[in-house]
Amino acid sequence: MTAHRPFIIAAVSGLLAVAGVAAIADSAEAQSRSRQRSSSVSGANHSAASSSSIYRSPVSTSVSRSGTVDGQAWSSGRSRTTVDTGDGYATTAVHTGPAGNTQTRTSTVSSGEDGYSHDSSVQTSNGYGYNRQVDASRDENGSTVNRSAVTNSGASRSSTVTRPY
Repeated sequence: MTAHRPFIIAAVSGLLAVAGVAAIADSAEAQSRSRQRSSSVSGANHSAASSSSIYRSPVSTSVSRSGTVDGQAWSSGRSRTTVDTGDGYATTAVHTGPAGNTQTRTSTVSSGEDGYSHDSSVQTSNGYGYNRQVDASRDENGSTVNRSAVTNSGASRSSTVTRPY
């Protein structure tokens, strides 16, 4: 019996590991949820109806809404996704308004032992927007933070702050 003990222990450990992976997958799926709602009202001269759908998971969220008011249709929606990049995360968020205008926001953050970097952008379907970048680093002499921003129209701004220890 003692000769087979390492084999039995390895087999049981393997089964527990597979069960743990399955439990993690089930728990991530259990964290995802969705729901829908709808409503309507009507009167002698006016009527309206609306519906919404919401989905949430550990890495993304989306909401869509639509409806009619006195026969005029409208819709809007937004979504957001965050992804682990290994040394930080990246997020993309999109919002569409009832008039059809869209705004897209992106953000990427990464960090290491000697500093971090944060790049972000906001863009609209009308052509407005900007890009912004922040880089911070440190070494034995102190820390340095570089900031810069550029708009779609070409305006820019930048600064550097150095702090000795």
